[in-house]
Amino acid sequence: MKKLVLLFSALFLTLFTAQAQEAETPADTSLWKVGGMGSLTYNEVGLFNWTAGGQSNMTLIGNFNIFANRATEVSSWENSLDLAYGFIKNNFIFDPDAPITKAEDRIDLNSKYGRKAWNDKVYYSGLFNFRSQFDFGRQNPFDQTYISRFMAPGYAIFALGLDYKPNDKFSIFFSPASGKATFVLDDSLANTGAFGVNQFEDPADPSSGFRNGNSLNARIEIGATFRAKYKADVVKNVGLESQLELFSNYIDRPQNVDIRWNNAIVARINKYITVNLFTDLIYDHDINVNLVNSEGLPIYSVNPDPILNPETNQFETNTTYWPGANYPQAGNPQPDDDTSDVIQIQRKGPRIQFKQIFGLGFVYKF
Repeated sequence: MKKLVLLFSALFLTLFTAQAQEAETPADTSLWKVGGMGSLTYNEVGLFNWTAGGQSNMTLIGNFNIFANRATEVSSWENSLDLAYGFIKNNFIFDPDAPITKAEDRIDLNSKYGRKAWNDKVYYSGLFNFRSQFDFGRQNPFDQTYISRFMAPGYAIFALGLDYKPNDKFSIFFSPASGKATFVLDDSLANTGAFGVNQFEDPADPSSGFRNGNSLNARIEIGATFRAKYKADVVKNVGLESQLELFSNYIDRPQNVDIRWNNAIVARINKYITVNLFTDLIYDHDINVNLVNSEGLPIYSVNPDPILNPETNQFETNTTYWPGANYPQAGNPQPDDDTSDVIQIQRKGPRIQFKQIFGLGFVYKF
């Protein structure tokens, strides 16, 4: 693994050394295109004696984007930083003390450098991407425990490949040599195997050792990356930005492709006011979520071993009961044992994650 990391580091140093050599002559600042955008998106629902039901809520989300791109006759260097944070407060009219819930939280840093290949539309490129979040994340606002925080998870991707850019609106990047690192730098989360770290070859036997690429706080994957990006005004005053990213891990279940698809539609009303729609779709086979049925109720695992049901005092099989620490063994009940220590375990598994944000925004470009 260390040799692979050194190899990636050497290849990236080669690319960026070429950029530095090109810049030995006095810098031409006209080659740089720098800009950015800041926005606030607000949404509110107010209900007063509303017999149809529902709950008042308000949402405020801030987004900040900055980019610095440089193009010459032989090279291209694109850099961007996207930051977002926001909250939602339910029932704020009748309960001013209602808890505030995080609605958006994102850190996304990208850098891609390329040199022209056999024609003006193809580049030999190196890509770096870092993603994480600012704040603690909770399942619901009343939870005292958290399920995520800064660098839990954190993602870093290094990739070398070809970048096809037929125009300024569209690009396709493919890398057969990519490294993806997932970090969970919080032991309380890492100990539960959150976000794919700390996975054992045999989940029931910790002595079996970690899966390929796994450790307590990190998961290193070597594979292929595909990224397609489109950014343009689809109609007058309506802009669309869409990015699809796929990753396949060569050394562990390569058929399970990680997917991330981001979309942003911004409709400009005037110079400062916009209507915004943001969506984010994620699928990662290494991230397990709590499973629920169509009614939103938990789906529990089934214990295949016979256990005593405390309600019927009978041994049963294929039930959702799981024995606690003091449970009697099947076929050998002990009358004095504590049979009230029964738990149910909610099933977990990989699922598509989807987030949507829609609202009215105030935007300032620079």
